[in-house]
Amino acid sequence: MIAIFEKEILLNALIPAMYTVSGKNTMPSIEGVHLNCTEDNKCIIQSYDLEKGMRTSIDCEVEKEGSCIINAQKLLQIVKTMPSGPIKISVDSSYKTVIESGLSHFDIKCLPGTEFPVLPELNGDRGFTFPQHLFRKYINKVLFAIGQNDTRPVFNGAYFEINEEKIVVVSCDGNRLAYLENDMSIENKNIDGTRLNLRFIIPGKTLVEVLKLVKDSEEEMEIRLTRKYVIFMLGKFTLFSKTIDSEYIDYTRILPKTHNLEISLKAEDLRGALERSSLIIEDRLAGSIRSYVKFTIDEALSVSTQSANGNVYDEIDINKISGDSITIGFNCKFLLDALKACDDGEMKLSFNNPLMGVLIEPKDSDDGRYKYFVMPIRMNN
Repeated sequence: MIAIFEKEILLNALIPAMYTVSGKNTMPSIEGVHLNCTEDNKCIIQSYDLEKGMRTSIDCEVEKEGSCIINAQKLLQIVKTMPSGPIKISVDSSYKTVIESGLSHFDIKCLPGTEFPVLPELNGDRGFTFPQHLFRKYINKVLFAIGQNDTRPVFNGAYFEINEEKIVVVSCDGNRLAYLENDMSIENKNIDGTRLNLRFIIPGKTLVEVLKLVKDSEEEMEIRLTRKYVIFMLGKFTLFSKTIDSEYIDYTRILPKTHNLEISLKAEDLRGALERSSLIIEDRLAGSIRSYVKFTIDEALSVSTQSANGNVYDEIDINKISGDSITIGFNCKFLLDALKACDDGEMKLSFNNPLMGVLIEPKDSDDGRYKYFVMPIRMNN
């Protein structure tokens, strides 16, 4: 294989390809990027960690077609440090690879392209299109409540319900739940012409990588589904991932329907108080939380924390909508993560008792309805 690339074009393809390169040091073939140069002066670039993968195609000058696998980290660092201009990659029959640009020259080893894992079929029969800026916004509102390496698989992903008039996205890690819904027109891309009625769970790690590709623009992205995979088509890039094959929790039973106390306040006021409290909250020790943030709600909301690092006290003006007083404790980080995902403006907080947590939602919202539920902490007194 011999091909000549423009540095910027190659770099712009390699950086996203890194999102789905394996870092587990288990198989050399999935720690690399697969380059397949064809006679029509195209190079198909692929990466695949056996759970998720990326594919794109770029223009290049192909002197000899062929394919190879080059260690992704090594190739990216070489290309980054090369001078601007054309970069020539040559692979001989012994898989010695020469990468050169100007007077710069690297000799490295690569693997045969035939050793790259076979990618799954990427022609899903069900799908829809969605504005990229809304996908970015909605995922950012639920991402904080996705579990990290939880033993219960469903907690490690976001649950989607999609039809032609509505989107619902839910995430839950066992301590907090994020719910978002919006009525909107969604373009049906089902191949067989059936109505759009999809339910699926996408791993949180996949969504993090998709957000790196999604633009904050009106441009549409296409999302397709097979029995086991979700496929994101964004311009020249195709990112795919296994879905989580499991029944999602009945989230409707978790969100409280009635409340004993409802207040409203400015989101930025509570966010500021929690950020100040977090400065003296002690870290986790042996899996337990050593201190917490305490809410006391009467005519105002007092936010207080006591720890070995010191004490902090804040008081926030509220509008009590209904109900009596309450004292309740929370993990500061769990609550702060939810507040950071909220829009600025008036928020409504709803409580039942010190053991049932808080429901957080915007007092008024015209662009998507979202709710966050955060479980409390049993306080020492």
